[in-house]
Amino acid sequence: MHSYTKLAKSAVEQYVKSRQVLDLPDYLPAELTRQQACYVYLFEKPGRRIRASYGQPLPRTRSLAQEIITNTITALAACRYRCVRRPELTSIVYTIAVLEPLQRISHESQLDPEKFGLFIRSDRGKSSVLLPQRAGIETAQDQVATVLRESGINLRHETAVMYRFAVAYYD
Repeated sequence: MHSYTKLAKSAVEQYVKSRQVLDLPDYLPAELTRQQACYVYLFEKPGRRIRASYGQPLPRTRSLAQEIITNTITALAACRYRCVRRPELTSIVYTIAVLEPLQRISHESQLDPEKFGLFIRSDRGKSSVLLPQRAGIETAQDQVATVLRESGINLRHETAVMYRFAVAYYD
C-alpha cells in the first residue's frame, strides 16, 4: 500500500471509530509536504463499488498530507453513498488521485482524455472538473462537452477558461 493510501486509510479508521480527525504524523516523507491537490476515493471490495469520494482541482491546504486527510474526512462526512461503518473497514480499498498544477489551455486540441484532466471555470463562477481516463470519455471533444454539460456553462452567454492537468493514481 502506498503512503498516500495508508494515510487515507488511517484517517478513515480514526474518523469511523472515534469521529476524530487524524492529526498529521510527526514525520512526513518529502512528497507529502508539497502543496498539491488530490481526490480521494473509497471503494468497497469485492467489486470496487464506490463508497465515498471528494477532491478539488486546486489545493486548499498547505501540504498533500493535510489535503488527503481533509478530503478523506469530507468524503466520509458528505456520505453521498452508503456511509462506512466500523465492521466494514477491512473491506474498504483506497485510491488517491494526485493532480499536477493546472495549465491554462486555449483549445481542445491540447487535451488528451487518457493523459489529462480538464477543469473549466466561467466568468459567472460556474465550474466543473473531469479527471482523465473516465469511462465513456474517448476524445477531447467528449471531455469539453462533458464539463460544459456538468457545469451548466453556456458558451453563448458566458466566457470560460480551460485548464488541463496530469494525474497520478495511487492504490
